[in-house]
Amino acid sequence: MKYTNKHNIPIEIIRAVENDSYSKGDSVKSITGLLQPPQIAVLNEQHYEELTADISERIWILLGQSVHTILERASENREDTLTEERMYAEVSGWRISGQTDSISLDDNTLKDYKVTSAWTVMNALKDEKPEWVQQLNCYGWLAKQAGKTIDQLNIIAISRDWSKFQYERSGGDYPPAPVTVINIPMWTDEEQQSFIEERVSLHQEAEAEYLINGTLPECSDADRWKKEDTYRVIKKGRKSALRVLDSQEEADKYMSGHKDEKNLSVEVALGKSVRCESYCPVAEFCNQYQEEKTDE
Repeated sequence: MKYTNKHNIPIEIIRAVENDSYSKGDSVKSITGLLQPPQIAVLNEQHYEELTADISERIWILLGQSVHTILERASENREDTLTEERMYAEVSGWRISGQTDSISLDDNTLKDYKVTSAWTVMNALKDEKPEWVQQLNCYGWLAKQAGKTIDQLNIIAISRDWSKFQYERSGGDYPPAPVTVINIPMWTDEEQQSFIEERVSLHQEAEAEYLINGTLPECSDADRWKKEDTYRVIKKGRKSALRVLDSQEEADKYMSGHKDEKNLSVEVALGKSVRCESYCPVAEFCNQYQEEKTDE
């Protein structure tokens, strides 16, 4: 991967980004890789040397890594905590791995640290984040394969933008402190095993399809973080929509019998694929996304 520096970020930070020591170890796939959509994983591997990213896009990743480095102090001269331990297991002929941030041996709790926004924490406390649930259950499964007992899964969320002022004004929804412990529901052993096997199978099939036919399974709407299409009821001569609805049926119902029905029409706004547009590193090499752009 090549890096640009559009915002004149200091050389020390550039070097820190470029000298990333992350490795999936002696494995075919890491848990992070397994949780990626297969299309993204294959394209990333095939085009890695051609990919370009700006240093500014790596700052939050760098900050997260720095927090992990600092937290290694917690396990110095301690026997009650395992920190940054990479574990391995064989699944359907593949050796997979995952590195846990911390395992507390006193209460058998597996912990993963996330440096994120207060907004993300607020939403995670209201509704489970599927990707966090999947990730920690995969780590939990790996830990069990390594002979460890895991009774609880925790996300330790560090809100990089936490504000005491915002907390005092929030009325209770805002995190009360910069660090929030979020309990993650733990699946049964059978559910964890089944999920891991399913992810391995999806990636194996995608790689085989690409090698044989040069094609890839398309990402789902969920994979692309696709927003729902909306139906805007427009009145002739007015710039803003009278109403924005979720379906053509709702739009038709709204217009039926409206006093200005003859001057009303429906404008369909296609939901954007947020990941493809702003966060996918291989979007320029993805036929699915390029065709979607052409159809717009």
